[in-house]
Amino acid sequence: MKSYLNICIVAFLFASCIKLSNETYRDLSIDERRALSAEYTQLAKRLESGSPKNMILLEKALRLNPKNDLAWRELAEPYLYAGLFEEWNLHMEKAIELNPVAWQAWRGYERLFYCRDYAGALFDLDATDTLTRGEVDYPQNISVDYLRGLCYFGLKDYGKSEEYFIRFIEDERIKLGEEFVDETAFLYLGLIHMERGLYRKAIEDFERGLKFEEAYADFNFHLSRIYCIMDDLVNAEKQLELARKKYLDDNYLRAYRYEAIGQIYLSDIESLAEQIRYSLAMIPGENSVSS
Repeated sequence: MKSYLNICIVAFLFASCIKLSNETYRDLSIDERRALSAEYTQLAKRLESGSPKNMILLEKALRLNPKNDLAWRELAEPYLYAGLFEEWNLHMEKAIELNPVAWQAWRGYERLFYCRDYAGALFDLDATDTLTRGEVDYPQNISVDYLRGLCYFGLKDYGKSEEYFIRFIEDERIKLGEEFVDETAFLYLGLIHMERGLYRKAIEDFERGLKFEEAYADFNFHLSRIYCIMDDLVNAEKQLELARKKYLDDNYLRAYRYEAIGQIYLSDIESLAEQIRYSLAMIPGENSVSS
């Protein structure tokens, strides 16, 4: 019965919003306009983002209440997913102006992963700290320290990137225990140390990450790269085969709507395999990596 009533309410609200006109707005009090705007926003969130009905509901919500920060943010998302970054940012700026605590770091997250605007993302993430002093913010449930580590990694400031990843790991280790730390932090630390030529440190980082039950193929792939650099082709071959098996089992770092930072592909594995095969062929009696 309750489920039936919910369906009826949704249907009624949707029918009402289609019929709503500017003349109808004049009959509503400010509180009624705010309440209806919030209802339209929640109804829009039940629909596919960017669909015509979703966009119409959000636009009506904003006509009713231009100070509805959630509606501004929801209306921004379809532009982001379509790659229309100027339109996305215009809507996000409205949301941030109305509720910076909620949306400043959120924009930083999206600038980082969708736009690869590392400097812009840092601006938003740092600005968030001035709004919530003494707290570690978690936009999209990810620590701002982790996100800042990625920003500096993208900017090739490896010293600052390492600093923030270490801060993130220590904070999470104290709060939750090392077994619950996001293992990709060790992956990026390893990549930082590789970029700085600190291969032994990088190996330690990757092996630390491999202690996690579902460690990604990326760890083995980058270990293979290091062993190639160190001319340890036996270990390079071993790690690359582990990387290939995990990759084919879909166990590798990737994202839903965007390319993960530093994401590897099967072509990367095959290219490294070819390199190892060539190097092994130069050594009498050695077999090449299996295909």
